[in-house]
Amino acid sequence: MSEVDLPGSPPVDGAEGRSARRPSIVDVARLAGVSRQTVSNVLNGRKAYFSHETHARVTAAMETLSYRPSRAAQSMRSRRTMQIGYHMFGEQLEVVKGFTLSFLQALIKAAAHDGYHIVVFTHHDDDPLQVFRDLVARRAVDAFVLSESRVDDPRARLLAGSGVAFASFGRLAPDLPQQWVDVDNAAGMAALVEYLMAAGHREYAYVGADGVEYWKRERLEGFRLGLAKYGLRIPDDAVFHGSGSQLRDKVRELLSRDDRPAAIVTSSDAVAAVVVNVCNSIGLRVGVDIAVTGFDGGAVGLLTEPTLTSVRIPVEKIAAELIARCQAELRTGPTGQPGTLVPTEIVQGGSA
Repeated sequence: MSEVDLPGSPPVDGAEGRSARRPSIVDVARLAGVSRQTVSNVLNGRKAYFSHETHARVTAAMETLSYRPSRAAQSMRSRRTMQIGYHMFGEQLEVVKGFTLSFLQALIKAAAHDGYHIVVFTHHDDDPLQVFRDLVARRAVDAFVLSESRVDDPRARLLAGSGVAFASFGRLAPDLPQQWVDVDNAAGMAALVEYLMAAGHREYAYVGADGVEYWKRERLEGFRLGLAKYGLRIPDDAVFHGSGSQLRDKVRELLSRDDRPAAIVTSSDAVAAVVVNVCNSIGLRVGVDIAVTGFDGGAVGLLTEPTLTSVRIPVEKIAAELIARCQAELRTGPTGQPGTLVPTEIVQGGSA
């Protein structure tokens, strides 16, 4: 059916018999009491042309009529694919990195709210840039979202040099477009220390994952700063970064000390889950005999027994901001806006 069919037009006979006419953009405009162009502005995210009240009326009318815009029509009008590419490294899909799934779900929902689909892709060799070059050359997507980014990220450099809209979950080098959204890792960890101190904990250990990523460094720095506020300092032998069996062995060693820590703070929920398992294996009651905390606040923390107290990364807000930044670049070109820090929050589980 055409988008300009009027209410009251006769239904169309199909192969399966008579079927009801789909609601059109004109129907939405009439119910909302606005013009067809205003509905179009709302559908295409042209926020300068409508108020919050108008947006609410239009979306309410769309829900009442069960109206779904034609993706093909939108694509032809805007000359866009209505797709945003999301690049993933293979290790992001490992079970221990359950945070990735939470973020991807939030990204898909945020994109769908603006009429976009997320196209997930990866690479098959040592050069992830080739798949980006291919997608840009074919104009297969309108914009890209990056995650697991390095500060000097070659993917961001390629896209910036190609003039392609993108946004990054993670900070970028100062000479790159500041199209990034991130959390304040140090502030989040300092807030967690406040929470633990209020619960009466004074002896700590810190366990983190291997790697030199900036966020791992910031989380440890935030932890130390949080302790310093109370005149406390964690000894070097109570701080460990590792993975696999080394990580489990170190946790067992920490727990066997005469001056066993009252709380083990970790750099992620995945690491915290390992700590919880080790505690359970030697008969320590997590949340009673010892406190354990994570940092992510995703699905992994809900699978431990007890569930994790963690610094939650608000993936819904981050995903919405990433999509909004892509949309702004598509509408007006490079915005020159600074990066955005999204506040974290403490999620209280049974582990601390």
